Amino acid sequence: MKNLFDELRFHTSAAALVDQWLDLRVSGQSCPFKKDFSPMRMGKTLPDIFMVEWKDDDHVIIRVAGSRTSDVTQDDMTGENMLDIVLPEHRLAMKEFYRKMRTGIFAGVTEHALSKTPRPSTAKGLQLPLLSKSGELKFFVGATKVVPIEKNLQDFRAKTKDSPVSLNVWFTDLDEQLESVKKKIV
Repeated sequence: MKNLFDELRFHTSAAALVDQWLDLRVSGQSCPFKKDFSPMRMGKTLPDIFMVEWKDDDHVIIRVAGSRTSDVTQDDMTGENMLDIVLPEHRLAMKEFYRKMRTGIFAGVTEHALSKTPRPSTAKGLQLPLLSKSGELKFFVGATKVVPIEKNLQDFRAKTKDSPVSLNVWFTDLDEQLESVKKKIV
């Protein structure tokens, strides 16, 4: 039987992140504490890992950005406000993304086209919630990967280059996922 968390394991880095997050989660706790998350356990996937801190609805600061995350952003964005580096037309959607993520019951996945890469590509990322020392949900650890677009789909850039770039976002309910996992184990 397929584990419902498998849909979040869409590349090696995302799978490693999901596995560590699940290992750290304690029964009765919405998500793991940031202090328990160890980047060193990410092994070879560490360059794809990032962490952001929610300060308020207008400030989501990039605290850690692995070396391969710059393939997505084209620069090292450590210390920058995530909401300032997304396309202006995506800012409201990303604010809503973090509002929903702050409930602690969702994993969030984003996918958007990259316009500055040599080959037509998309950036696909997973984010999972982490608790602060005080128990506030304000940290999110993520994995992102640049994925080349298949040749038969590459004409999208020519069709969309003069229009806003699409941002796809979806959420996975972690409470339902964990309940399903518990039922499967029992």
